Amino acid sequence: MAQLSLPPWVELYVATKNDIVSVMLNTTLNGKLYSKLLLVFDGTTLKSFVSCKHLRANGLQLLRELIQTYKPRNVPEVIAFNTSEFWGNTKRFLTESVDDCYNHFQDVLDDLEEAEEQISTFLP
Repeated sequence: MAQLSLPPWVELYVATKNDIVSVMLNTTLNGKLYSKLLLVFDGTTLKSFVSCKHLRANGLQLLRELIQTYKPRNVPEVIAFNTSEFWGNTKRFLTESVDDCYNHFQDVLDDLEEAEEQISTFLP
């Protein structure tokens, strides 16, 4: 994202959201982004992206597909992995069951919900 905030890439970057634009009107810059992204790949990955006709010269769409492929959000498998990773690494007393340990977290969440000043429990 930091490089996108520099010229000439600044047109692709929304500083207030720290994200890429949703629509790109500068076709030349969009094509340049497409070319730069393709330089990163080789072999079957490169062939796979080049063969997608809907991505040709559309760097913004290619970037979105890369994000979804390599950094997916809210995918059940990813959520399940993160949950098992969390519970697998959570420290608990030897005499405490996983359910008892979980209940402590539920108590904290209930306390947060009842607090006068709301604290978000969701990560951005």
